Amino acid sequence: MLAVARGSSKTHYHLRHRILIIFGATAVFAVLCTLVVYLTERHAAGTEIHSLFDSFLFTASQLLTGSSVANPTTDLGKILELVFDLWAITVVASLAGSFGAFFHARSKEMNEEMAKERERAEALLHHHDAAGGPAAPPAR
Repeated sequence: MLAVARGSSKTHYHLRHRILIIFGATAVFAVLCTLVVYLTERHAAGTEIHSLFDSFLFTASQLLTGSSVANPTTDLGKILELVFDLWAITVVASLAGSFGAFFHARSKEMNEEMAKERERAEALLHHHDAAGGPAAPPAR
């Protein structure tokens, strides 16, 4: 996790960048939706959303988990609830894809690093042999 936070390699940096975009977009979307839900639901008959906090709690739980702590009573509120569900599914799929891409790219990156290390070790061994050092052990 620290490597991702620091952006230790190109793949770590890309994962950090993707996560920041996903969470940043979700935060902005949550603020905007909190206001829309509040303005839509606060005076509706039978509503459970009476304050900005109620609206935020409903919006955040819907965006993050796809389930809510309140039920909207207006038609617009019900449509927004479906939009929130689609957002939550998209965020989960995006995060899964980002981590999948990270692990695939990181695996390739690590294989390349190991190949370079092997080449360096072989070059040092050949240089040592050419300089009259002890012979290399026989290959198996």
